[in-house]
Amino acid sequence: MKDDFSDFLYMVSHELKTPIREINLYAEFIAEDNADHLKAQSLEDIHAIQKICKNMEDMISCLMEYSKVGYKPMDQKPINLESLICQCYREQRNSYAHQNFKVEIEPLPWLNGDLTLIKILINNILSNSIKFTRFRSQGRLKIYAKHQGEDLKLYFKDNGVGFDMVDTSRLLENFQRAHNEKDYEGNGIGLATVSRIVSRYGGAVTISGRPGQGCELCITLPQKCILNPSVTGPHRDDLIKIGIIGDFSGIASPEEKGKKAAYQLAAEEINDMGGINGRPIQLLFRDDQSDTRRTRELAETLTLVDEVDVLMGSTLSPSRDIMQHVAYHAKTLYLNTQQTEGGVASHYTFCLSAMPEQQMEGMLQYLIQKYGQKCYIIAADYNYGILSAEWAKYLTRKHGGEVVGIEYMDDTLQDFNPLIDRILRMKPDILFSMCVFPNQDQFYVQWHERGMNHIPNATTQVAAEFIQNVELAPPTLENTYVMASFIEEARQPEARRFITRFRKCFDREAVPYMNMDTETAYTSVYLYKKAVEVAGTTETEEVITALESGDVYFDGPGGRVWVRGEDHHTTRSVSCFRINSSHQAEEIFRTEAIHSDYIETMIQEKTGLSGGLKTLGINAVDMQYNMLLNKIRGNLLLNKE
Repeated sequence: MKDDFSDFLYMVSHELKTPIREINLYAEFIAEDNADHLKAQSLEDIHAIQKICKNMEDMISCLMEYSKVGYKPMDQKPINLESLICQCYREQRNSYAHQNFKVEIEPLPWLNGDLTLIKILINNILSNSIKFTRFRSQGRLKIYAKHQGEDLKLYFKDNGVGFDMVDTSRLLENFQRAHNEKDYEGNGIGLATVSRIVSRYGGAVTISGRPGQGCELCITLPQKCILNPSVTGPHRDDLIKIGIIGDFSGIASPEEKGKKAAYQLAAEEINDMGGINGRPIQLLFRDDQSDTRRTRELAETLTLVDEVDVLMGSTLSPSRDIMQHVAYHAKTLYLNTQQTEGGVASHYTFCLSAMPEQQMEGMLQYLIQKYGQKCYIIAADYNYGILSAEWAKYLTRKHGGEVVGIEYMDDTLQDFNPLIDRILRMKPDILFSMCVFPNQDQFYVQWHERGMNHIPNATTQVAAEFIQNVELAPPTLENTYVMASFIEEARQPEARRFITRFRKCFDREAVPYMNMDTETAYTSVYLYKKAVEVAGTTETEEVITALESGDVYFDGPGGRVWVRGEDHHTTRSVSCFRINSSHQAEEIFRTEAIHSDYIETMIQEKTGLSGGLKTLGINAVDMQYNMLLNKIRGNLLLNKE
């Protein structure tokens, strides 16, 4: 249980974070607003304040971590210690890229313990070793294990600055240091945190060293912490493991029902056909409830403990970003099956749903020609909404339209009538809405109550992602347009066959509506199957090579879907639908197979290399949507046209 001191320490540390950040922010404002008038000494004083704030934030984070390790309930799961150390090291190297440092790991047994606590332990030890070898021409850390009776001893031996042995007794206590803070940053909590974690397992920590001759830290763990001392890991069966993370019980769970069912249907079909290269699929579903802390923990467990062959899923953009980050550091393939806002790119990440150019361009071109040029954009004040609005602005201008207004809505707004008044004052021909938060469904209700359905409402969300067409009473959404690769009213023969099979297994109580990413989830499992068959193996790099080859495609509910190596997205056809007064979606037109050239264009602009991610290969950095915000695209592409 949480002890009173840990509870108090965590609470105080947490509450101190906000005022420290505010002090730092005000110092920054003062420096920016008065840069031309402040004396050099005053600027130096402001920078000193900011440095103190940064040190305080670091100290608070360490205190919160220290308090957490004392009361966190401990899971007991297999931990691949070698893989975990490698991941922690890769993450820390980003902060010490200039330093010549090498980690040597001898074969280590698997542990039976709590992944979060063991990761904190490893990170603190690595951080110390990297820090105290910084002045070596070649910093080294050797990690090895020995069995002593029934105990396991883990050794971490570096060639750093070392210390005088008279300091040994106090180095494992809070706020104790063996070196001057001016020479080596830190707060004296790291080793105390290590000691506290080890003590929870009934183990012990010892440390030894000599000035100038490095340091050796030894962790002794009892037998119960060793999964199997005679092997490097548990027996791996012949299953192909697909780890899937989604919000299956939280705020976005209604939209995930179709995706989860589609994964299950695809896996069942493939297993009935003999699996992938004779190996059956095992689906490992994990529910993050749209909590990013859970997303990270689940993704790390799936990659480091369960050792899945591929990660799939995500619900909201932040969960996608975390899964992409974990996959990048764990060197695990990640297939994102959720609609994206564009600009997501990584060597290990493939985004297999539709993106803005596929969902917006044909629809906007059609509506501008049919209704007029003046477009008003409203969007959720959130990653997807903000970035999708940028696409809508660009594509509206591209096709001769005019953006007469744009507004971002937060997740607390309930009365949308003032917003509707502002929209009507601009007399738009088209409304483009990207409503993400649950409260924003009320915009559609209030828009309808004001009698505004005669103005066409274009969206990438209704029916394609969120199922307001089922949840809201007709004719609330009449004259709403949406473009999607697939929804339940799709009329293509392959879509109708899929819907028939799906509905035999899942009724409307289980899955109220089949949205666009119901198809994406189903197609993604088959695309992975095809990639493994092309590669002849589930080894990550070879599967990525297959996915980039242009030979991986699937003829399914969304038509033929090709994976593109240039941007790790897809080439696919999409349909434009209009929702009628009965909330049925009527197909207006369907495009030929289309793709976006955005990512490869940006990579070429930045690096001079053509071919995008496929050309960069393993050297491709882990990017989010930051490329979209560089403001290059609008000028670059509009000037070319």
